[in-house]
Amino acid sequence: MKRVALYYPWIYVRSGVERVILEIVQRSRHRYTVFTHHLDQAQTYPEFRDLPDVVVLGHIPVERSFRAVLRAARTIAAQKLDLQGYDALLVSSEGLGDLITFRNHDQLVFCFCHTPARPLYDPVYRDTWLAAHPSARIPLAMFSLAYRAVTRRAWRYYQRVFANSREVAGRIARGRLCPSERVEILHPGVDVERIRPSFRYESYFLCAGRIKWTKNVGLAIEAFREFQRSHVDRPGWRLVIAGGLDAGSREYFAELERRSREAPGITFQLDPTTEELDRLYDGATALLFPSLNEDWGIVPLEAMAFGKPVLAVNRGGPTESVVDGETGFLLEPTAVAFAGRMRWLADRPEEVRRLGEAASRRARQYSWTAFVERLDDYIDSGR
Repeated sequence: MKRVALYYPWIYVRSGVERVILEIVQRSRHRYTVFTHHLDQAQTYPEFRDLPDVVVLGHIPVERSFRAVLRAARTIAAQKLDLQGYDALLVSSEGLGDLITFRNHDQLVFCFCHTPARPLYDPVYRDTWLAAHPSARIPLAMFSLAYRAVTRRAWRYYQRVFANSREVAGRIARGRLCPSERVEILHPGVDVERIRPSFRYESYFLCAGRIKWTKNVGLAIEAFREFQRSHVDRPGWRLVIAGGLDAGSREYFAELERRSREAPGITFQLDPTTEELDRLYDGATALLFPSLNEDWGIVPLEAMAFGKPVLAVNRGGPTESVVDGETGFLLEPTAVAFAGRMRWLADRPEEVRRLGEAASRRARQYSWTAFVERLDDYIDSGR
C-alpha cells in the first residue's frame, strides 16, 4: 500500500468531480489523504464526513469573478503541501488546481483532468457565457493570455494525465497543455454492482444533475412544453427536474421556476438523496440530458444503468457514452428535436424497453472498480 495525496481546491457541491474523488478514495488499495482549501460538509456528498484523512488548507474564495480567481490562483501557486512520506500527488484538475504543482513536484505527480478551465478551453462554454456577459470579452481575453502561459508551465510537472473523455483530451491537445503521449483517456464509471434495473417505465421524463446554466435545464423545460403542445391527446405526462442547487445558481433557478409555471406537469426536486434519485431513475421513461457541452457526464451512465434511454445533446461526453439509436438518441440542442423523440418514446413502449435494455448492458462497460484499478496500477508502476 502506498500513500497518495489528492488535491482539489474546493469541495462544496454534489458534482461529478466530488463523486470521482469519493470513488477513488473509497475503492483504492492505496491510502489517500485529501487536501482542499474549502470543505462544505452540508452541501457536498455526506460520505465526505466519513473520510479518515482530510486536510483543510488556508481559505480561498469559491466565487468565479476575475478578482476572486486571481486571489485563489496566487494562494494555490504558493501553497506548499506537507507531503513527507507520500509516494504520489494526484491533482483533481478542472482549472486552478493545476497551479499546486509549482511547489509540490518532488514525488510522482499526475492528474485526473475533468476539463481544463472551461472559459478558456471550451469554445461552446465561452461563447455562451460571453453572449450573456458581453462586457467581459476584453477582460477575458487579457486574462486568457496570462492564464494559458502559467497553466502550460504548471502542466509540465504532470508525468501522466488521465482525461475523462475524448472531448477533454481534445481540449488539452488544442490548448497545447501536454504532449499527447502523456495523455490517457479514462472514463469515470457507475456503480454497476449496486444498480439493478427494474425496467419499469412511468409517464414522466427525468432531467437530473446540477441545476446551473451550463446544464441547459431550460431546454428540457421548453422541450417538455413542445411535447405537451403536440401530445394533447395523451395527457398525464410529467417532467421531473432533480438536482443540487448551489448559491450561485439561485437566480437561474428562479427563472426556471417562472418558465415552468407556464407548463403544468413540471416539478422540481432539489438536492435529492441517493435513494430519492434512485427511485426517480427507476421509474422514468427516459433521461433528458440537454447539457451545453458536457465534459463526460456521469448522469447519463447512471440513467443507462437503470435501463433508461438517454436523450442528449449531440456534443461532448455523451457522444462517447450514448449510442445513437441503440441506447438513446443524440440530438440537436433544440426543443423541437428533443420533443420529437419524447413523443416517439411515449408512443412506443416496446422501443423504450429495447433501448433501455441495451443502455443497461452498455453502462456495465463503465465500472468504478475498473476506473480506480487503472489509477492504482499507474501508482504502482511509478511512471
